[in-house]
Amino acid sequence: MIRVEVAVKQGAFRRIDVSGHGGGKKGKDIVCAAVSAVTQTALLGLLRYGEEHVTYRTEEGSLSIEILPSEEDCTQKSFSAILTTMVLGLQAIEKEHPDRLRVELLEI
Repeated sequence: MIRVEVAVKQGAFRRIDVSGHGGGKKGKDIVCAAVSAVTQTALLGLLRYGEEHVTYRTEEGSLSIEILPSEEDCTQKSFSAILTTMVLGLQAIEKEHPDRLRVELLEI
C-alpha cells in the first residue's frame, strides 16, 4: 500500500511524505505511476515557484518534501494552490483504489 501523509500547520502545508508501493507489477502498476506523477509534478511546481523554501529527498519507493516557512505572500499562495491540487488528485486516486492508497492529512 502507498501511504501519503500531508502535514499542515496553521493552515499552511509543511511536509509531505510518500512511501510504499501500489502492489502491482513493477513498471505496470497504474496506482504507483499515478501517485508518482501527481507528487513529482507537485514537487516540480514547488521548486519552480520557491526553490529556496523547499527541501526534498527521494529514494526507491519514497518521497519526502519539507516546506520551509516563507513571508512572501506569492510563494505561499503558489504553494497552497500546487499542494491543494496535489491532495485533490491523490484523494481521487484513493477513492478509486482505497485498498492501495491511503492519504492522511495531519494537523501539526
